[in-house]
Amino acid sequence: MSGLTRITGILVLYGLAIFFLLGLGFYRGIEVILVLSVPVAVSGGLWGMPAGVLSAVASFLCSLPFVPDKLLPWAGMCYIAVGGGMGLWHRLTHPPVSKRARPAEHQLFRRSLNFVYVIDADGQILEGNDRAHEVFGSPRRVWEFIHPDDQARFREELGHAALRGEAGPTKFRTISHSKEMIPVELKLVRLEQNRFAPLALEMRDLSALAELENKVREAQARYRYLIEDAIDTLNTGILLLDKDQRVIWANRTLERFFDIDRDDMVGCEVRRALGRAKRLLANPDDLERIINGSADPFIFTVRAHTTERILEYRSIPVATERYKGGRIDHFIDITEKKRLEESLHEKTKRLEEKNQQLEQFTHVVSHDLKEPLRTISAFSQYLLEDYYEKLDDDGKDYLNRINRASLRMQNLIDDLLRLSRIGTRHETLEKVYLSEVFEQIKEDMKARLENVDLRLPKTMPIIIANRTHMVELFSNLISNAIKYNDKPLKRIEIGWSQQGEFYKFYVRDNGIGIEEQYREKIFELFERLNPRGDDYESTGAGLTICKRIVEEYGGRIWVESKVGEGSTFYFTLPNPRFSQRFSGNGTTIHGAALAQSTLR
Repeated sequence: MSGLTRITGILVLYGLAIFFLLGLGFYRGIEVILVLSVPVAVSGGLWGMPAGVLSAVASFLCSLPFVPDKLLPWAGMCYIAVGGGMGLWHRLTHPPVSKRARPAEHQLFRRSLNFVYVIDADGQILEGNDRAHEVFGSPRRVWEFIHPDDQARFREELGHAALRGEAGPTKFRTISHSKEMIPVELKLVRLEQNRFAPLALEMRDLSALAELENKVREAQARYRYLIEDAIDTLNTGILLLDKDQRVIWANRTLERFFDIDRDDMVGCEVRRALGRAKRLLANPDDLERIINGSADPFIFTVRAHTTERILEYRSIPVATERYKGGRIDHFIDITEKKRLEESLHEKTKRLEEKNQQLEQFTHVVSHDLKEPLRTISAFSQYLLEDYYEKLDDDGKDYLNRINRASLRMQNLIDDLLRLSRIGTRHETLEKVYLSEVFEQIKEDMKARLENVDLRLPKTMPIIIANRTHMVELFSNLISNAIKYNDKPLKRIEIGWSQQGEFYKFYVRDNGIGIEEQYREKIFELFERLNPRGDDYESTGAGLTICKRIVEEYGGRIWVESKVGEGSTFYFTLPNPRFSQRFSGNGTTIHGAALAQSTLR
């Protein structure tokens, strides 16, 4: 409660007391003493000893006109006793805050880890804690440890604290007794309501935080330099622009591409920064697309000195808050890539020409080779038919061998021709129903399958492939299973399963089997399981053709076998439901045929 309020309250009490006395009319001294003791008791009980004593004096003065002289000493003592007693009672029941719990507060003050001083409004130090004494020694005024450059600001804060009761927190610099600069965050708080009351100055040491901030800044600087150095080594030019289209940064590669000092570019508007590069562009109009930050990538040519570069331009908007509205321009050097593409295109073109010439050569050679073979075969057959009675057994045997060798040679030429066509011609790709493929194979090999137990699955998948290739693939494997089988009852089983993106097929027989050291070799050209000279049907190219066909569709083929028990040839072909594959001639397999593949 303020002093003005207290005085007003006391005056009101005295006014009521005097009004009451005047209203009595007839009174004795004792009534006056009792009535005027009431303000004294209220003042002392509410506002303490000083208010009670002052009220006692006031009541005594007011009693002079009303109390007989012989009672005045007793009235004074009564007023003093009432005021003092009530004041003493108030002090006992309402101890001052500064006195209450002072030992605990003082311990907290002394032991605080922060620097704490009690000062007056002029900066005079009244008391300091242990931490402050340890670092700043025993200064008499705060100006002895406040940094000279910060003393003017501290005076302002001190004035604010004296007027408003507190100031801060604010960062300042201080000087320790060992002459070291210590950054602090300080706050000033007035200890009592009185504007002339002392102030508590508390300072938090920011040295560790400042050291950490310095380390972070150093790490950021190192990181930035590391990134810049790394970007400088890229074979891609980088240009960073702000929202006003001014150059923030450019790497050394861009400097090399456009023959412009990047230090001269920083801070300039992009049109001015790249203006000198216009003379280097094969198409000067490309500069406008770069300046405007073309959203669509494009390729342009730069000729600097004797070097010609092909660059790809890409612009990416900056989304971060710091450079929002700006962009990062990339100038990617694709010179070598373009050269490789041109070289590859040229090599592909030459390869296609070579393939065409090879195919023509193969046709010519096969025709020229077949013609004398047909002649040899025909004349050997004529000799056997027309001069059979005149030939002895050796002559007949020689002619039969010539005939078989010529037939085998014809088969070999046909196989080589088929092998040369795989992957070199634009083959038609279609939905192939494997169930129909096996119907055709059974019809074509009807005679050879008479004494064979051929087991086919009830359902067969539909694949995207060349039908002729599939007929040839399965025919060769079935033919081999029949040819190299010494069992009285030849058994061939065909099956399939789905393996991820592929169908896995197998052709299993109960034939002679294959020794382990030959399981890779049999897929090589002219390698046969049973290289008998009179085996005119086998050319040694059948499994090579199978391998070429399977690999053409992105699959693989292998064999598992036990000698004397039989062999199982496995191979994979792509499942069009799960993947898009290509044929060797570059034709992509996709479309409705992929989505509609089903089992039949």
